[in-house]
Amino acid sequence: MLRVLRAPSAVIGLALMVFFVLMAVSAPLISPANPTRQDLAAITKPPGTEGHPLGTDRLGRDMLSRIIHGARLSLLVAVAGVLIGVAIGVPLGLIAGYLGGRMDDLLMRLGDIQLSLPFILLVVAIIAALGPSLINTILTLGVTSWVLYARVVRGEVLSLKEREFVQAAHALGASGLRIMLRHLLPNAAGSLIVVATLELARLIVTEAALSFLGLSGVPPEIPSWGQMLADGREVLFFGGWWVATFPGIAISLLVLGINLFGDALAEVLDPRNR
Repeated sequence: MLRVLRAPSAVIGLALMVFFVLMAVSAPLISPANPTRQDLAAITKPPGTEGHPLGTDRLGRDMLSRIIHGARLSLLVAVAGVLIGVAIGVPLGLIAGYLGGRMDDLLMRLGDIQLSLPFILLVVAIIAALGPSLINTILTLGVTSWVLYARVVRGEVLSLKEREFVQAAHALGASGLRIMLRHLLPNAAGSLIVVATLELARLIVTEAALSFLGLSGVPPEIPSWGQMLADGREVLFFGGWWVATFPGIAISLLVLGINLFGDALAEVLDPRNR
């Protein structure tokens, strides 16, 4: 960790990530107003208006409060999606890499079929079939991202399973399951963490895109950065530039922070740099 933080970009990235996580966790405490409260007497007030530092939207809702609460949804969906993808992809990658043969061919061909379809199109199609809801969105993002984790873990296992320490475990009578969990998976954890970190940023953007299109199934009472962008589109050309600008900046900063930290982490964990 200390090696990662030697890079200025990693420090900036981590600071941005911590900022948004703390903002999401403490949203009810630091939010200056109720994010769902409508005030038709204060429609599209510009930034700097008394009581509304970032202005209001087309329904008079406080922009700062909605951005603060919107961080909770974005992080929830992205983190849950990553965990589901890891839970599916890691075991399949371990099995494919360790067993090889027909099992490896079957799992990798299934992954190839999924990768042949545009990710966002596949997500939209599944959500349209299941029906838009927050649970369906999280499940869809998680299930459709398993291939990346499976391929990374499989590649690591293929390069590790012929190493001396694995052969020694075989000689001592260790079972295949024990070898995968105690010897192969820990050595693949570095690459897996890097991929999961970068995937977190992608799912944040995907969730925002689905909310923008109205397909995320997020209840109207829950602030969403993507939905705020969609609302801002309606008033963008009537002088309400801030309604879409500030949520867009929030998305960009969070994704930038995750990518900066992920890139630094990947550089440190790269075996060629050790």
